[in-house]
Formats: sequence, C-alpha cells, structure tokens
Amino acid sequence: MKLFSAKIKTSVRKFFLINDTPHKIALGFALGVFLGIVPGEGVTMSLILSSIFGLNRLAATSGALATNMWSTAVILPLAAEIGTLISGENYSSLVAQFQANYHLGYKFFLSKYIFFEIVLPLAIGFTLAALVVAFLAYATVWFLMKNRKMPIRKIS
Repeated sequence: MKLFSAKIKTSVRKFFLINDTPHKIALGFALGVFLGIVPGEGVTMSLILSSIFGLNRLAATSGALATNMWSTAVILPLAAEIGTLISGENYSSLVAQFQANYHLGYKFFLSKYIFFEIVLPLAIGFTLAALVVAFLAYATVWFLMKNRKMPIRKIS
C-alpha cells in the first residue's frame, strides 16, 4: 500500500512540474477529460488533438486516462437524461427501446431509427456532460497551476 501511495505522490509531483504555461496545461487536461468521457478512443485522440492545437500532451493524456473507462458508467445516466430532455424523448422509453432492440444485432443498430431515437440523444447528452466536466477540470487545474509554489521555467 505504501508503494502505491508513493507512486501516486510521485505522479502528482511530476504533473505539477510540467514546464508549460498554466493555460496550456489546464486546456490540455480539459481536452483529455472531454475525450475520455465521450465514448471513443480518448487517449489517442487527446494526443493527436493536443499536438495539432499546441497543448500540453502529458496533461491531455493524463486527463483522458483519468476519465477514460470508468467515467462512461458514471456519466451514462446523466447523458441519457440530458439527451432525452433536449431531444424530447422519454428517459424510460429510451432505455426500454435500447433493451428491446439490443438482441437484433449490429445491422439494426446502424438503422436510421436507432440513430435518431437512441444514439443521437445519448451523443448529445455525452457531449454536453463532457463539456461541463471538462470546463470544471480546466478551472481546477488552471487554479492549481496558477497558485503552485514551484516556479515556472521558460523553455528556450
């Protein structure tokens, strides 16, 4: 247990010793959190997008890894609720439709009905929930990086 605790402390220290601006670190972390929550390959996309936009890749990867798999189960009910509110669907109807059609296989999942009645509300819900969580992650990391005790060295 002490070894595990020591590894976590070392990882946190390394994270706060990243030699970049607080904005780039926080934005990279928020991007990773967003891509980790939205279903898909968060780690790969966070590396690609953080490289394209010039954000901190370590922070983006950390954010994606921190939220990647476990967050889907936690965010799914919230995403379904948000998606059904926006699309006008009924939450229990959405869940019942999914359970009723799940056994029909992948060909039925690619149909227009499934896309507009089940997938689209969930995608909208996941996107909005991920945006809120990513914004909170940005604000938290930016605040912590701005108020850290360690000096920031500029890379020449």
